[in-house]
Amino acid sequence: MKQFVTLLIFLGLACMVFAQKHNDRITAVTLDAITVSPVNVDYMRKVNDGNTPEVVKELQYKAANFDVTSLYEYDKKDKHTFEVVFKASNGDIIASYTSDGSIVTAFENFENIVLPMTVRKMVFDGNEGWKMEKNRYKCVFSEDNLTKKQYKVTLTDGHQKKKMTLDFDE
Repeated sequence: MKQFVTLLIFLGLACMVFAQKHNDRITAVTLDAITVSPVNVDYMRKVNDGNTPEVVKELQYKAANFDVTSLYEYDKKDKHTFEVVFKASNGDIIASYTSDGSIVTAFENFENIVLPMTVRKMVFDGNEGWKMEKNRYKCVFSEDNLTKKQYKVTLTDGHQKKKMTLDFDE
């Protein structure tokens, strides 16, 4: 049995040696170096930070990596913008793209999401005992670097209500 296993190992190695035989018909091809950079890196830098909720980050990533050439209306020669809506269960992003795939404007609107820890601390600092009834996150991105991020939060304590607005403008 030991000799049989040794024979199988030897045959297996011998087959691999023959598979690695040099082939003169294959020629090496040298490719030019290219640099690949994401088209919507400015969009991601402006809208995505430590105050951005996770569900929003996921949709922002989809919007930033969207391929406009997959649209039925796409025509590279046509210079108009393409509007695409990305939906989640609790919000959406409406983004306008140029024919080269860069985002010109984006409007983000989400309701009743889990707020990032930094925002929660701001909301409940000085509001101990209050409960969050609802919240809304809005972000407006424009190619000319106009970015507005805002949280609107409604807090309740029994029959009392309190509304807060937190702005994170650029």
